[in-house]
Amino acid sequence: MAFHPFKAAVLTLAMLAFGGAARATDEPLLSYTVSPRDTLISLSSTVFASPAAWREIAALNKLPNANRIYPGQVLRVPARLMRFQPAAARLVSVTGDVRVDDAPVAVGGTLNEGQSLQTGEAGSAVLELADGSRLRLPPSSLAEVVASRNYGAQDGSDPARSTTTGWFSGVLRLVRGSVEMFATKVLRARPLEVTTPTAVVGVRGTQYRVSFDEAANGSTRTEVLEGLVRFDATSAAAATRGTDVAAGFGAAIDTTAAPPSVVKLPLAPDLSAVPERFERPLIRFQLPAETAAVRVQVAADEPFDQIVSDQRVAAGADIRIGGLADARWYLRARRLDAQGIEGYDAQRAFVLKARPEPPASNTPRVNAKQTVGEVAFSWAPNVDSRSVRLQVAREASFATPLLDQPGITAATTNSSFAEEGIYYWRMASVRADGDQGPFGDPQAFELRPLPTTPEGGIAPDGKSLVLSWSGRPQDKQQVELASDPEFKTVVAKDELSKPEWAVPTPSRAGLYYFRYRSVEPDGFVSPNSQALKIEVPRDWRWLWLLAPLLFL
Repeated sequence: MAFHPFKAAVLTLAMLAFGGAARATDEPLLSYTVSPRDTLISLSSTVFASPAAWREIAALNKLPNANRIYPGQVLRVPARLMRFQPAAARLVSVTGDVRVDDAPVAVGGTLNEGQSLQTGEAGSAVLELADGSRLRLPPSSLAEVVASRNYGAQDGSDPARSTTTGWFSGVLRLVRGSVEMFATKVLRARPLEVTTPTAVVGVRGTQYRVSFDEAANGSTRTEVLEGLVRFDATSAAAATRGTDVAAGFGAAIDTTAAPPSVVKLPLAPDLSAVPERFERPLIRFQLPAETAAVRVQVAADEPFDQIVSDQRVAAGADIRIGGLADARWYLRARRLDAQGIEGYDAQRAFVLKARPEPPASNTPRVNAKQTVGEVAFSWAPNVDSRSVRLQVAREASFATPLLDQPGITAATTNSSFAEEGIYYWRMASVRADGDQGPFGDPQAFELRPLPTTPEGGIAPDGKSLVLSWSGRPQDKQQVELASDPEFKTVVAKDELSKPEWAVPTPSRAGLYYFRYRSVEPDGFVSPNSQALKIEVPRDWRWLWLLAPLLFL
C-alpha cells in the first residue's frame, strides 16, 4: 500500500525496550510528527494501514481526545500499522552457479518477498537490499527474502527504493551455509534481521556474519566485525537465551539447552607461507603455523564479492584448490574455534600461471644413470604449444643453466656433456604467440665416468697376462679376453672384485683383445672399455731340442 505523497511529516525512530540494538521480539515503534491539517481519521486513510488503526494509536499514545492532535505532536505508531511498499532486492554481483527460485539469474536480477537465492559449490552472489544494505552469499548457501518493505517514501522518490526520509524493514532467512551482512546505518521500521531455524540476529547498522549448520545440532553462529547485534534463540523454550554481541565477538546457538557464550573472535591466521605465484593447475599449500582449523576462500576480486572456492580445512592438512583459470586471485582465511566460530580475515593476493602446461617428459628417466657423452632428451608435447624450451643445469634451482635451448619444435633433441655428476633438466611449453608456460618439475639424471683404458700385457715369465685398470674398490669388474676385436670368440672371462686380472697366456700365438666393464653397487653397468690389443708370440723353445742335430 503506497504512502500518500502529500504528507511531509518527519518520522523518527522510537524503540521501547533497549537503547542500543533492539530485541527482535519487541514491538517496533515509529514516531510520527504531526503536520498541519492532520487528523487521526485522515491519517488512517493515507498513512496508517487501515481506517481502524487510529483507535489503537490513540490508546497507545493515551490521547485524551482522539479528534484533536496538534502540529509538531509526536505519535508513537507500531510499524505493523504503517502503510508499506514492497521493495525488491537487486543482485549486484553474480559468480558461477547462482539461482533464484531454482532458475539461473544474472547481475541486475531482482528478488521479491518469498523468493530464494541459492549458490552452487563454485558460485557466490551479492544482494543489495532496498535500504542499501548488502549481503554476500558464499558458495553452497541458500537464503530466502522473507520481508523487504519501505515505509513512507516521503520525498516523492521511487517508493520501491528507500530514501533517507523513509523507513525500511528487511528479514532474510538463512536455510543453509552462511551469509555476510553489511548493513547500512539508515532509518528502519525494525532491525534488519537474519533468521535461521534456531536463531534470530537483529541489527541496525553493522558488519557481521551468520552461518547455519543443520548437521551440528542446528548450530547458528554469528561473528560481529562492526557494531552490535542481538542474538536470540527461536525456540519458545529458550526464548530467554538471547544476548547482545559486540564487535570483535561471536556466539553460537543450537538445539540444545545450553545458553550462548560470547567469545572473542580468533585472530587472523598467518598466510606468510602462501606463495605469491603458483604454476600448477592444482594449487596446493599448507599453513604450518596454524594449529586450528581454517576456512579458506578464493575470489576473483579483492572485496570478495566473486567467491569461487570455499572450504574448511583441518589444522595441518594440505589446502588444495582446483579449477582456477590463469589470473590474479585473492585468498583469504580465518581461524575456527571449537564451536565453529570464525575469526578475523587474513588476505593475500596470488597469481596463477599454469598454462600452457609443460610437456610430459620421457627420457632421461627420473634418476637415470649413464656415462658422460651424448644424452637424448624426449617428451610428449603439449597440444596447445608450438615449441618447447629446454634447460639443463647442475643445480635444481637452475640458477646457472648449462643449456638453455628455446624454439625446439620436435619431440626430441640430443646434447653432449663431458663431466660426470648429477644433472637436472626441465621444459616449458610455448604457444605460437610466444606465451611461455611454467617449467615442469626438474628431473634428475646422473652421468658416470667412462671406463679408463686398461694396461698390461704378457708377464716377464711369459706364463700369464697381467692386466690392470682404474676402478673403485666397491665395484665388481666383468672382464673378457677374445681372439677377435668384435669379441665374438671369447677365450676367457671372469667377474672380479679388484681392477686387475692375471690369466694364463693363451697357448696359441696371435693377437688377443681385452676389455672390462664395471658393475656398481646400485646396479649400474658401465659400457665396455676400449679394447687392449695383446700380441702373444710363437713359442720357439721347442727349437732348442733340435740344437744337437746341428752338430752332427
